[in-house]
Amino acid sequence: MKTTFAIALIGTLAVAIPAHADESWKLPLERKEQAVEANILQRHNILGLYPSMVEVPRDGGPIDPTTTNPFADIHHAVCWTANYLAGASYRYAFLKDSGAPADVVAAAKARADEIFEAVYRCQLVTGRRGFQARGYFLGRGPTYSEEEPSSKANYWFQGEVDGQPLRWLGDPSHHNYSDAIHGLGQYYDLAAEGSQKDRCREAIDALVSYWVDNDRMINKYDQPDRPVPILGLTDGKTLNTRIMMAIAGAKVAHHATGKKKFLDMYNALIDEFGVRGLKSFRVGKGFDDAEHVFCHLENLFRIEDDPELLAAYRVVADALWANHKDDAQSLFTYIYYAIAPDAPDKQKALSEALYSLQTWPTDMTIRPRMSSLNKDLKPPYPVYAASWDNEYIWKGHLLRPDGYLSRLVTDVAVSAEDPEVIYAVGEPGDLYQSRDGAGSPAGWQPIDDDLPGAVLAVDVGSKMRFVYVASTDGFYASRTGGRVWERLPVPGGGTPVDLRVDPNDAMVLYAVSTAGVYRSVDFGEKFVGQRWESLTDGLPTVSNASFHLALGDPGRIYAVLDRSVFTRRLDEDDWTQGSPTGFPEETRSYPWLVPDPSNPDNAIVGLWTEYGGVGTVSLLRHTTDGGITWVPGIRDVYAKVAESGMMGFMDLCVMGRLGEPVYDPNDPSILYSAGEKRGVLKSTDGGKTWQEKKDGLEIPLVNTVMAPRNTNWLFAGTPGGLFVSKDSGDTWQDAHLCLQFDKNTRRELGGAAFIDAYWRGRYRGFIDEATAATPMD
Repeated sequence: MKTTFAIALIGTLAVAIPAHADESWKLPLERKEQAVEANILQRHNILGLYPSMVEVPRDGGPIDPTTTNPFADIHHAVCWTANYLAGASYRYAFLKDSGAPADVVAAAKARADEIFEAVYRCQLVTGRRGFQARGYFLGRGPTYSEEEPSSKANYWFQGEVDGQPLRWLGDPSHHNYSDAIHGLGQYYDLAAEGSQKDRCREAIDALVSYWVDNDRMINKYDQPDRPVPILGLTDGKTLNTRIMMAIAGAKVAHHATGKKKFLDMYNALIDEFGVRGLKSFRVGKGFDDAEHVFCHLENLFRIEDDPELLAAYRVVADALWANHKDDAQSLFTYIYYAIAPDAPDKQKALSEALYSLQTWPTDMTIRPRMSSLNKDLKPPYPVYAASWDNEYIWKGHLLRPDGYLSRLVTDVAVSAEDPEVIYAVGEPGDLYQSRDGAGSPAGWQPIDDDLPGAVLAVDVGSKMRFVYVASTDGFYASRTGGRVWERLPVPGGGTPVDLRVDPNDAMVLYAVSTAGVYRSVDFGEKFVGQRWESLTDGLPTVSNASFHLALGDPGRIYAVLDRSVFTRRLDEDDWTQGSPTGFPEETRSYPWLVPDPSNPDNAIVGLWTEYGGVGTVSLLRHTTDGGITWVPGIRDVYAKVAESGMMGFMDLCVMGRLGEPVYDPNDPSILYSAGEKRGVLKSTDGGKTWQEKKDGLEIPLVNTVMAPRNTNWLFAGTPGGLFVSKDSGDTWQDAHLCLQFDKNTRRELGGAAFIDAYWRGRYRGFIDEATAATPMD
């Protein structure tokens, strides 16, 4: 699967990519191109076919190119491979024309030929001349797309090319035909030689004939009664981007084959859609097909010599450029100014296009991005900070500020036996275990396969293999570190909320539900959680109840029943009614009550209200007597208002909404909370004042803060994944649990768009030798 070009580039990978991947954008462009190409060969290469997005193997090795691959975006592979073929063709043309060493030129030629064969193989594998697959895997058997609900599941078929079994995906769209023909056209003119030129001519002939000979329709492989119109829905007179794709395809086919039927189709489309004398061209701002049409225009401006048609095509180019002139899209920029060297703002556009390439990372693992939150970043954003899920950006411009976000981590538990063993719950209910102190992505493994419900909360026993969870389906225990789970017979009904291990006796569990609190009877390790007693009998029956467990010596339960607090010590039988937690007519209560883990008699509740043009404000109330009294009390608040009006009330509050606070593991006067705005909020005075802490957060927005027992570390759930602080919240570092795709898998883009743009820049003279060899500061 590797040409000599591939083998040579793999050898450069170790020296080309810096140890810290985030710094990879600083490489000189020529070195970056080598590193990107090496990664493509290692992870994005199926007999030359280029799946742009792939699931990154945990061991960092090459992807599995067979049908057992867990994820590679074969659905768009022929499109992206055709674009990549164009870049490889420009690479060969530049190296040949610039007098590069013969072995380098030969290797570039061999690689372009290999990519061409992959595009052509998408035709050959179907067994029907000109009918094109979207992509293929090696081997036999169902693919990932057939093993899960998918609208494309019925479009997979088995084929063979040159004795190689291939599982291919049908149901091609007009976009598949569009990308394939422009890539083949670039290869035919720039790189194909000898017998390869003949093969490319046949590939072009077959591909375009498939719709030219079929009334401009692409018949489905097994559904000829449901063809796809190559022109899409059209009124038969208005030129649009789809018509331009077909016009360019017909022209390339005539250019390569000389066949009259292609020239006739070309002229018919030109006449039908009024191309000659075109004065304006309307394109939508969103899905405007610029990636397709710019590349087609490149072919047309090379092979068309009719001045009237070239003038019309310039109108099309100008209209597309008006949409993208501020995107810093290198590929579009280099094509446009090759077509329109006299267009205005050339230096600005070329400078921004170069900046995009210079800030392009070699590590294109998809990460959550919210550049809009970073006040230091201004458009054009550097590419290493850009958000994208598709490198050729047919869904939006390259520099849009925000993209994929991670599912949040909502609970963390740390082993008392070994604090490097950590458990985490992610929304919507996945459970993970790290065995390296959250030190690497590969260290986190999902352990919830046997759990029928979504996990809500997790805790760990005295041995790390004892794991307990509350889930939407009930309460569960594992004595095997999460490999096998058993349902616990917790009585009482209600919806599970939490499951906790007694810190003084690991053989005792506490289960919290919407119906009450239950304690397991200690019958030893073998029978943990098998018998239970209710701890919330004797309370009034209400429709709105919540229960909050404060474990300690002796421990306490807080029951909030329609805003009234009832409380009891775990070594006593009687309940005491305390003061209400809120002021129901003026404020709304947060759903949490947070006990101090070092003293069960201490706890916090929160209120919030909206005041005029000021916005939302929050008020924390504390108890030091187990909920009997809360400070500030209602009389304190009224006194403040009487003295200073509503500004007096504001003096008691903090601005914005507060997330559920947590106490510092070592100092109960220190609190942490997820703030409404940015960062982790830290208070060193019991919640009177707060400081924002965001140093080290990849996305400075926090939704959950956790301070699990058995560690001094703090954890924060953010849209950028889980982060950990080891210095009391002052700084944060990546905890390597980022939940964007299936479980905690990582996906990566290959970077062919860099190859595509870089070599056009070199070929057109927009990037000179000195610029290519100079690293960024």
